[in-house]
Amino acid sequence: MNSRSRIQSLASIAFVSAVAVGGFFFPLAGFAVALVMAAAIAMTIVRPRSFCSRACPRGKALGMALKPFSRGRPLPPGAVTPGPKRALCGFMMLCVIGNVARLAGSPVALGRFFWGLCVVSLAAGVVVGLAYRPRAWCAVCPMGTLQDTVGGVFTKKPPKD
Repeated sequence: MNSRSRIQSLASIAFVSAVAVGGFFFPLAGFAVALVMAAAIAMTIVRPRSFCSRACPRGKALGMALKPFSRGRPLPPGAVTPGPKRALCGFMMLCVIGNVARLAGSPVALGRFFWGLCVVSLAAGVVVGLAYRPRAWCAVCPMGTLQDTVGGVFTKKPPKD
């Protein structure tokens, strides 16, 4: 790993940790999650999945932090098929849209929701990263699936199947 990549990975670990821990005390820190989600979609319009490979703080943090502890095994084939990935993405997007609509009048409650989303998905990422590969979460990440779908619209290519 070159020094630039190492610095980016360390900054990603710091960012993810700051949001995950800091959001407990300062719920408005959860809005960092919403900004990251918006950036992922915006970057996808320009180039599909570019956010995942270049800018995702969670992917970089998991990749570096879990590398020494991960089993290094591939995910089960059924976990990376389009059906389960789209179902997880659809469920999470439904939760996000519903909670944004429900909590729109309370910035603190909305920030706490995004923080909770961060913590739960980070925990899932750590579990699958330890059991399989460090960035195993990236294979099923709802934002990655959404990027595949949105990117297909803008590039006139169907989503990956």
